[in-house]
Amino acid sequence: MTLTLTKRLIVNADDLGRTHGINTGIFAAHRLGIVTNATAMVNYESVREAALLSHENPKLGIGLHVALTGGRTTLDPSAVPTLVDARGLQPAKPEGLGGAIPSEVEAEVEAQFARFIEVFGRKPTHLDSHHHSHRRPDVFEAVTRLARREGLPVRNAGGEMGIALRRLGVRTNDAFDESFFDQGVSTARLVSIIESLPGGSTELMCHPAHEDAELAASSSYARVRVVELRALCDPAVRAAIERTQVRLITFAEL
Repeated sequence: MTLTLTKRLIVNADDLGRTHGINTGIFAAHRLGIVTNATAMVNYESVREAALLSHENPKLGIGLHVALTGGRTTLDPSAVPTLVDARGLQPAKPEGLGGAIPSEVEAEVEAQFARFIEVFGRKPTHLDSHHHSHRRPDVFEAVTRLARREGLPVRNAGGEMGIALRRLGVRTNDAFDESFFDQGVSTARLVSIIESLPGGSTELMCHPAHEDAELAASSSYARVRVVELRALCDPAVRAAIERTQVRLITFAEL
């Protein structure tokens, strides 16, 4: 007799709290579409709006999107000088973290965790990172140390990360799909992903948003987010979930 693993899908929307349009888009994708989880960036003022919206939508799981790139630190820049440039800004991409001192990485990760609890009034469902910076060994170590202490899952962002997390006793998703992005965004692509899911738990990363001038002025990935939102709310996608008997879950259910 062949044992068939239940197909479980976490649809996680990154960047909650970054702008108003991202906030409203993610909650719309939860209420009207298939988004089950989101991860919040606590180093942006709009995260407080996200916390208010979360009280109205308690079924949306919300994790911490550790942000060490693309913005400002939670701590004063003088406390983490190797994480910022002369203007006090974080590097644009994880490659710019090459000179970061591990103790400063850990301090900023801990500060963002504390800010999350202060803003949302609870622990996050899980931890992941902006631009997958926890694929870097120094960031991975800081994130997993926090996860083990607090009993939180961590995003398996592919490669050997899932194996490494399980060796540390950290709960994580079995598979990770980041193909619903940029040129890969369409309803047809989303249906294809659902129809080809492996057994076990898969996280599908997404970035839905409503049109947002603030986002358009600060990110090269803005307009496609509106297309993502439309696809995530398409009835054909919900029908594919039901047809394939995929169980939608949050990170808290791992």
